[in-house]
Amino acid sequence: MIAVLALLLLRETVVAQVYYGKLDGAQKPAEVVAKTVFAEIPEYRKIKEKGLTQDDPEYWILLGKANDKFYAAVRKVGELNKFDVIVEKGTAKFDTTPPDVTQKVIAALLP
Repeated sequence: MIAVLALLLLRETVVAQVYYGKLDGAQKPAEVVAKTVFAEIPEYRKIKEKGLTQDDPEYWILLGKANDKFYAAVRKVGELNKFDVIVEKGTAKFDTTPPDVTQKVIAALLP
């Protein structure tokens, strides 16, 4: 019984992964699946293709570039659509179901 209660409490304390904006008081939230977006970023694909790990210097260079592209695309979608916050899908609770903007973020990766 205690183990089940502990699991329920742990499940309720998932920390929201915020990529854009602020969670507190958000009236117009959106969600994104970062893993899906990263799969479309050339630098991240190169990490996977080469099998690079955290021990490889090139890993960090490529990851930094991939992160820059991800956050720029998320910011662009947030600003253009006037979202208060964009979070990782399923990491925050809202009164209504926020739109999934994953495909918009992918489209925003293009120059």
